[in-house]
Amino acid sequence: MQRDRRRYFRINDTLGVAYRILSEEEVQQSDDLNERPVDARNIIAGFDNQIDQLLLQLRPKDPVVSELVEILNQKLNSILDQLNLESDLVQRIAHKVQEVNISACGMAFVVEEELPPGTVLSLDLLLLPANLHVFTRGIVIDSTAVESGEGFHARLEFSGMESQDQEVLIQHIVQRQSHLIRSLRDPQEAEGEGEA
Repeated sequence: MQRDRRRYFRINDTLGVAYRILSEEEVQQSDDLNERPVDARNIIAGFDNQIDQLLLQLRPKDPVVSELVEILNQKLNSILDQLNLESDLVQRIAHKVQEVNISACGMAFVVEEELPPGTVLSLDLLLLPANLHVFTRGIVIDSTAVESGEGFHARLEFSGMESQDQEVLIQHIVQRQSHLIRSLRDPQEAEGEGEA
């Protein structure tokens, strides 16, 4: 019962939001409603383990070739490390940090384009300040013009969020709500916590 109630806590928060509109073909092709990116670091670690095992077998037979393979592997790892740094930077830039209204079931936020009801979005939410990612899809419920005329206020429901992502989001919302409640009671105490 406690978990169900936590799903419906709704807060205003500042998040990094990156989204992409999915085509009908993409929606129909996938039974898995999440578009969780492949973790390249895990894949590379798997290759490194295989290389290490083969090098153990090769070293006694041909030390020169073994050393060459090790050097080539180190060179590749250096290049991959540099690419990962650049990728992390691009990812941070890709997230637009903005005010959202969010619960574990959905969110509302301002977008530049009008999104018709039923539009399916691939979402990558960056929870701050912990820099935790939550991946899910969102189905647009409605999209109305902002009074200022700059953008549209989109409301959407989350769809097919993995349980671990949902738990991360719920914990974030509960913590943020607790922080907001404490800040209303004692603003100085809440400021001190925010700096920690």
